[in-house]
Amino acid sequence: MEKNNPGLTIADVAQMAGCSVATASRVLSGSKYPVSEQMRSRILKSASKLGYLDNLKKRMEVNDQNPYFGVIVPTLQNPSYLQYINGIEQVANRAGFAAYILNSHRSAELERSQINSLIQKKIGSLLLMSVDESPEALRNYLNMGGFACVFESNYPDHDKVLNAKANRFEAGRIATEYMLSQGHLSIAFVTTPLQHYQSRRLTLDGCRFAIEKHALPFSFANIFMAEHESESSTGMYEFEAGYAMAEKILQHTNRYTGVVCQNDMMAYGLIAGLRAAGAHVPGSISVVGIDNIPYSHITTPGLTTVDVSGGMLAQRAAQLIVHMQRSEGEGPIDAPLTMKPELVIRSSVARI
Repeated sequence: MEKNNPGLTIADVAQMAGCSVATASRVLSGSKYPVSEQMRSRILKSASKLGYLDNLKKRMEVNDQNPYFGVIVPTLQNPSYLQYINGIEQVANRAGFAAYILNSHRSAELERSQINSLIQKKIGSLLLMSVDESPEALRNYLNMGGFACVFESNYPDHDKVLNAKANRFEAGRIATEYMLSQGHLSIAFVTTPLQHYQSRRLTLDGCRFAIEKHALPFSFANIFMAEHESESSTGMYEFEAGYAMAEKILQHTNRYTGVVCQNDMMAYGLIAGLRAAGAHVPGSISVVGIDNIPYSHITTPGLTTVDVSGGMLAQRAAQLIVHMQRSEGEGPIDAPLTMKPELVIRSSVARI
């Protein structure tokens, strides 16, 4: 077959390598799915001989005929991600782009497949909220000529990658500092599993920093973590995880007076669980969230939270990606894009 044939597909690579299309796709997308080294080598050699990767790279070149953003989020169940999506879409609409939204359902394997699909669809810009701690799939995307913004991650320096961060460490520190300032010395911390999400680990690190700054002991016994990560059938995973923690916190021997939650949805769930168990917020126990999602000011009690400006962060990131595309990557981004978190005081914390 003629090299750099514009009609070349991954099926041609699979045929030459003597494997299925699915296997060829897994190898070329950087998937961790087990494939023998012999087969992997055969697929890569076939792709090189046919010019498949060069062909894809040419097709990925950004132009006015393909003005799309690829946007991959881990879930659509948490409104905080909708804030990011809304921010991206506002910029896309003004710039004459369209946002192609994909939900990875908290699956690293699905995320890799989705990145590969963006290569196949010749979508040259990606805004990624990743659950995959391996950079291989994203590296393949960049090698094909794409531009990317990675949220809440530390992707290695690359002139086609923008790292955008909401400063979760600072958010955790601010939330905990406020709880301490209101006289709460016995504080619990509620989170979903820490693996795959650097942002969650950073939030907890910020909480720990605040505790230790006040010369108080930080104990992992005070961390209440959901047992597993999943997409709830009801669409309320984080809410349900928070709800489930209420009984454990109330029954704990430490007799907590305050709880810092990883995000607002967990805080809502926790408050509902505390109420169901007969506890009053903030009379019996105080609660702080992080995100400041739109519902925070209309709940009862109004949720004290830390605003991480997710929508604004996404807007600024999308603006920079548009610039990178239109300038063909000139002027590499040499520092991460960050936002300053701000405390929003409402009525879910009592002074003791």
